[in-house]
Amino acid sequence: MRFLLGWAVKLGFLAVAYLVLTGTVRIQLPEKLLGYEVPQQAREWVDRNSQITDIGAKTQAGFKTMADGIK
Repeated sequence: MRFLLGWAVKLGFLAVAYLVLTGTVRIQLPEKLLGYEVPQQAREWVDRNSQITDIGAKTQAGFKTMADGIK
């Protein structure tokens, strides 16, 4: 039972990480987490990833508009 629970937790963590990295779910890190200060570099990395996702979505929409115009 412990084995299955351990794998369920690991797979759940990987699923959440995948959703965050693909831009499906957006997160923002707080200043403090469980009493510890979150490093500034980690917060900046999360913000940069969300900006990259936004730029990618805008670029994709722009290409779709151009493709529709060519048709």
